[in-house]
Amino acid sequence: MMSGLRMQRDAPGQAHLYLREEQIRLTYEAMLLAWRELSATCEPLQRDNQLGSAHHRVMFLVSTHQGLTMSALLRRLNITKQSLNRVLQELMARGLIEQRADEHDRRLKHLHLTQQGAAIEEEIFVALRDRMTLAYRAAGGQAVEGFRRVLATLQGEGGAP
Repeated sequence: MMSGLRMQRDAPGQAHLYLREEQIRLTYEAMLLAWRELSATCEPLQRDNQLGSAHHRVMFLVSTHQGLTMSALLRRLNITKQSLNRVLQELMARGLIEQRADEHDRRLKHLHLTQQGAAIEEEIFVALRDRMTLAYRAAGGQAVEGFRRVLATLQGEGGAP
C-alpha cells in the first residue's frame, strides 16, 4: 500500500467487474450497513420488550421453524450450547418460549413460542418486513431473486464452493 491507497488483488481470471476486489469490498460494506439499519429497526422494539439481539434471533428462528429442536437451533445459529442455553432459559423464564416433548421420542424437545412470545416476535418482524418490502420494491423482482441466490451461495446452499 502506498499513501493510503489499497493495491487491487483481484482473483485470477475474474474479468467481470462485479468480481473485482473493489466491488466485493463495496458490496460487503453495503451488507454491513444494511445489517446495521435492519438492527436499528428492531432495537427500539427489543428495548421495549427487554430483549437483546440474541433473544430476538432465537425467537425469530423458533417462529419461522415451529417445533425446531435445540440441536437444529444450535446448527442454525452456530453458537455454543452454553450461549444458547442462557438465552433459552431467560426466554422460558419470561414465558416467551416453551419446550414440548416429541410424541415419539420423549428425549427430543421441540421449541415453540408462547402466545406472548409470538405477539412480540410478530411486532418486531412486521417492522423488519415493512423495511425490507420497501427495499425489495425499489430493487424489483429480478434483483431480489439474484440477491437471494447470492445469499444462498454465501450460506453454502447455492451449490458453489
